[in-house]
Amino acid sequence: MFHVTRSNMKHIDQILKKTGIIKVSPNDTLSSALGKLTSSHDAAFVFDAKDKFLGVINPYYTLIKSSAFDASTKVAHALFHPPHIDTTDSLSRIVQLMNESKIHYLPVFDADKQFLGITSARRILTFMQNLDVAKLTIGQMSHTQKGKVITVTLDDSISKAQQLFKEYKTSKIVVIDKNGRLKGILSHYDLIPFIIAPGNKQRRGTRGEQTQFKDTPVKNYVKTTVLTLNEKNTVSEAIEQVLSKVIGSIILVDHESHPTGIVTTRDILDLLRIDNKKKNVSITTKHLSKHHVVTFNDFAKYITEYIQRNEPIASARIIYEGEKNDRLFKITVHLTPFKGRPVVISREGKDFSQLLQEVKEVVRRE
Repeated sequence: MFHVTRSNMKHIDQILKKTGIIKVSPNDTLSSALGKLTSSHDAAFVFDAKDKFLGVINPYYTLIKSSAFDASTKVAHALFHPPHIDTTDSLSRIVQLMNESKIHYLPVFDADKQFLGITSARRILTFMQNLDVAKLTIGQMSHTQKGKVITVTLDDSISKAQQLFKEYKTSKIVVIDKNGRLKGILSHYDLIPFIIAPGNKQRRGTRGEQTQFKDTPVKNYVKTTVLTLNEKNTVSEAIEQVLSKVIGSIILVDHESHPTGIVTTRDILDLLRIDNKKKNVSITTKHLSKHHVVTFNDFAKYITEYIQRNEPIASARIIYEGEKNDRLFKITVHLTPFKGRPVVISREGKDFSQLLQEVKEVVRRE
């Protein structure tokens, strides 16, 4: 990954926004506030009658992560307190706070803790276009769902999509046809109005109404307007698409329109992160045959890149044990978080490639 030096990082004046900020009152309803937003990463900034900043309303925290609120809830009861940006913070620090909080609009304060305005992911992307990092190809960067795209078909049910959103902790799923070709994208955010509709909420709707929504085919909710590139395109081209089309994700496709990955705004912003403390990923192998080396190295690279990007994980260990006759293979991955207990993922099988793919998917769900 390209790394940005500290000397490049302090440019708050070039990414500060002071006007056109979405503002709401504590007495507004959640429905009114959310109606001003267009994605799960957006934020409406809440100020009281004396123009004091109180917090933000964000779809992820009010609707996706929590089910305690409904459309009539007052903004004052659904506030989220986002990270505060200081004028001396580096871009690396700002990007870290954006990605960890899942909010792409954060408040900026001066040394006296006075609200100055906001900074946004889009402003940072605009600034990035003039940096060397924008010259990288997409293939040179880590990106979401690289090598394993989470998909549903047009005829799959919404209940299947909801399960995948939860299982893989993702907010977007690629929609394909029966031949595996790209047809569109399904966003968790776009389903929220239907999920929280009175007829679909657990405490209000009947079992029949809930079942009817869950059985609805994905094709009823898919967005067919999508951005597509391939791994040979540059980061600059990806940024240009995101900014001009006002869409936060780009689907990577091959020459036959089969999806091969997704590049999100988060992935692009991550290129500005300074890797001061690269996480340790140790790899041990036993009886790894020569004709499996390339496949295993690709697997180890995938896991290593995933660990570097996953904030809660502090370190990892990959252990491969094979029989000399290649009849049985065993993979164990130890994940050590910064907080909490370590996780051990262990699988064995006779199909080498299938085993590695299975372990990848389990690691992604942790």
